[in-house]
Amino acid sequence: MNPFSKYINSENKVSAHLELLNESFIPDSFPHREEEIQHLVDILSSVIRNTRPSNILIYGKTGTGKTSTTRHVISLLKEATNDRVTTCYLNCQVNDTPYSVLTTIVNGLSDAGEKIPLLGWTTDRIYGELVSRINGLSGFVIIILDEIDKLVEKSGGDSLYVVLKILEESTLSKVSIIGITNDTNIMSQMEPRIKSRMNQESLIFPPYNATQLKDILKFRLRGVTNEGLVDEGAISLCAAIGAQENGDARKVINLMRIAIEIAERNGCEKVTEKEVYAARDKFEMDVVKETILTLPLHNKIILLSTIVTQELSDKLLITGEIMDNYRAICNELGFQALTSRRASDILSELEELGLVITTTKSLGRYGRTRFVRINGDLAIFKKYVLEDDNLSLFKGKNVTRQARFDNISGEERLTKEGFDEFINKMDQSDDDS
Repeated sequence: MNPFSKYINSENKVSAHLELLNESFIPDSFPHREEEIQHLVDILSSVIRNTRPSNILIYGKTGTGKTSTTRHVISLLKEATNDRVTTCYLNCQVNDTPYSVLTTIVNGLSDAGEKIPLLGWTTDRIYGELVSRINGLSGFVIIILDEIDKLVEKSGGDSLYVVLKILEESTLSKVSIIGITNDTNIMSQMEPRIKSRMNQESLIFPPYNATQLKDILKFRLRGVTNEGLVDEGAISLCAAIGAQENGDARKVINLMRIAIEIAERNGCEKVTEKEVYAARDKFEMDVVKETILTLPLHNKIILLSTIVTQELSDKLLITGEIMDNYRAICNELGFQALTSRRASDILSELEELGLVITTTKSLGRYGRTRFVRINGDLAIFKKYVLEDDNLSLFKGKNVTRQARFDNISGEERLTKEGFDEFINKMDQSDDDS
């Protein structure tokens, strides 16, 4: 019997148009973002007066509507100006080198004409081609740089500097950029040559609270499913979970989408809190997988080093061991290892993503030492990392553990409870001293 047969001609009580809850769907209204939309409209209204708008820097935590709201306002601007505005969207997490940034902008702005190859052209040639094509538009050009902070982190901001130079040299078209970031310290990280060219107006998207998230979810559910098929308690629970996650509306909407899918598959009469809890468990696992799968290569290698080093022993894990094994893995697989400083920065990035937990403590004659542990299931994390084709041949022949802390007592074992107990004990000893 075909296992899909049970879903054919089944009379599900719950059915929905889930494409309306996809991340790619941009609604025609944004509850609780009216003030931010008006601020964007005020700045961009310069186009109506035939004046180049100021550059804009939009701050806000993940899931606060920065990107979707910006795209919505830009679509309204294009409509109001009879498409005199040309736009290009760039995700700087994916494109962070001068070559890839320039190539993506050229190809994004060119409906017709030669597409720039991913390899083969010099950066100077691409830059000249981009300026030429922008001038050929003879209008307004808005370049949206999502996760613009990645351009600042990479090579001191060389890629962002190149983009800002375009604004100066595009004499026949008026070019502006809209940067989107969740890093409120981005300006302090910019070099003076970049900061002086930004000349931006700033806009902050505050996190949503539980009441706002509930309103947003109710709005997004219109047309998705019949009224009353999603229990009020399920909506409230989704909103409460999102409020705990820094007001992340994206998570709330995805959580409800998964809950509806679960209700459909199980033939439920309506979506209740039970389906929301089931969706949360599934969603959190999917988030971990997606986070690991989308990491850059060396981030994956350092995470892999942390995993396999911890697998060798449950004793405390220190960064020196991770770096030694990171270099061993690079040698085994034929990759050039990054500098110790950059690798240490990547370990901090993995902590920000919640994949590892670290703490730095003084161990007397050992000096200040950074302790690390994986924040999750080692086997699952390792499985996700090794799905990368570049790492699939990893055997771990040269992975080792140091003997430096072999004499540390038993309560310092690297389990979650033992780790926390050890750190708390050290905190107490610091206070006593």
